[in-house]
This record gives sequence, C-alpha cells and structure tokens, in this order.
Amino acid sequence: MIDQATACIFAFCAAIGAATFSIIIRKGQRYGNATSGVVIGLIVSVPFLLVLVLIFSDLRLIDRTAVLCFFVSGLLGPCLGRLFIFYGIHHLGVSRAIPLKSVQPLVAAIMAYMVLGERPSPLIWMGTLMIVGGCALFSIKKSGDLSWNRRYIWLPMAAVFAFAAGAIVRKIGLGILFSPLIGVTITSISGLIFILSFSFALPENYRPNLAWGKSWYYYGICGLVNTGTFILSFHAVMRGDISITQPIASTSPFFALILSHLLLRDVEKVTFPIVIGTFLTVGGALLVSWKFF
Repeated sequence: MIDQATACIFAFCAAIGAATFSIIIRKGQRYGNATSGVVIGLIVSVPFLLVLVLIFSDLRLIDRTAVLCFFVSGLLGPCLGRLFIFYGIHHLGVSRAIPLKSVQPLVAAIMAYMVLGERPSPLIWMGTLMIVGGCALFSIKKSGDLSWNRRYIWLPMAAVFAFAAGAIVRKIGLGILFSPLIGVTITSISGLIFILSFSFALPENYRPNLAWGKSWYYYGICGLVNTGTFILSFHAVMRGDISITQPIASTSPFFALILSHLLLRDVEKVTFPIVIGTFLTVGGALLVSWKFF
C-alpha cells in the first residue's frame, strides 16, 4: 500500500503535532518530571485507543508476528525514545533538543537501507552535511550561559536511535498488519508496561509521581496530542518509504522554533545560532526528501 503523496501529508501533520507536544512538555515540567510525563500521557491515551480499536478495527486480522513487532517498537518508541526526548527537553530546552532529534531521518534512512532494502537518493548525503552543520551550532555556548549543559546532548541523540529503530520495526509490522490504530494501541500498551517496569531502577527523583495535580492536565493533554501524532506517523510509515516520510516529519523543529519564541519567552531563549542551526537542519531534512518533491 504505497502512496507517497498521502504519506507525506501524514508526515507533515505529524511534524506539527510533534512541535505542539514539545511545547506542552516544556510548560508542564514545573509540575512533574519527565518519567511522570511519559507515564501519565500513556495512561490517559491507552483507554481512548482501546475504545477506538474495539469500534473501528477487525480484531480477527491480528497477526502474532505483527503484534511482536509493535510490542518491540513500544520499548523503543514510547518508552526509551520518549524518556530520552523528555529529559532532553527538560535539560536543553525545546529549541535545542527537538532540532538535535532531527538527525533521526538520516539514521532511519541508513537503517532502512540496511534492513528494508530502501535505496534513498544521493541527495540524502548532501542533506546530511546540512543536518550535521545545524546540529553543531547547537553546541555553541556563550560564556556565562548556565541555562544548559553540553553533557545532556546525548539525550536527544539516544532518542534518535530509539525512534529510528522503532520506525524500522513498525514498518515491518505494518507490512504484515495494515492497521495503524491497532499498531499504535499495542505499541502504547507495550511502552507503558516497559516504562513502569524500568521506573523502579531509576533514581528516586526520576521515578513517576502519579499523585493527582496539574501534571495530569499538562501531561494528559500532551499524551493525547502525542498519540494523535503517533497515529499520523504510523499512517505515514505504512504508506511511504521511511527515507521520504522521516525527513518530512523532521521539519517539526521549524514549528517548535516558532511556538517556542511565541509561547516560551519566560523559560526559553532562542539565540541566533539556534535559529541558523534550525534552518540548516530543516533545510537538510527537506533536501533529503527532494526526490519526492
């Protein structure tokens, strides 16, 4: 079921959704840590997904291999990927963490080349240089700037590998079971199981705090927005090549930059290098997808 045009539309919508949920994360961080955000978001989202599956899906089509793929993607995506990017946003800010995550299409394209047999255009490598250059600008730190620490750059990069690997496994699962809704539901349930299991191994101040409060409002909304984004992403992956849909989805830094400037002036400082780095990163991602346009 290959329809590159429709896949690109879904990927573009997913990019807007990803930018939106990143702003909500940043706004809600004062009420709960990142692990709480992931868990609350999944707890709120899973019941809605189960209802939608029961109403709109034919459960007789479920395949064991596909279920296994979605279950593994739950470990990589909602669990490890979200944890890493949540903590990246907390420590680095939206306008650094989200653009750094934009190298994901490159990593995903390489994995798709090796695992799925996709053959991306040579323009991907030209786009890579722009992405790397953009990411390098995010490590520039003025003297006296105590708002972030370089050692936390590994967090969004770890999220990149988790999300890219998750996209590959997801693509395999959707090739067997053509149901993004079932895929998202299994992936979300799996992610919730894994993150609750891993939470006991985390330092005490990083463990989820599920006490009722404002964190449920912020992270609950964030979970629903991210679940909607996840469904859009599943549709994009099912209908198009990863080497095309992932770069388009990575344009979220552009929208995150705009929203960050408009809504986070009190907690977020967007500097000139960040702006240039964002446009370089997004430009590189668009160049990667040039073969479709």
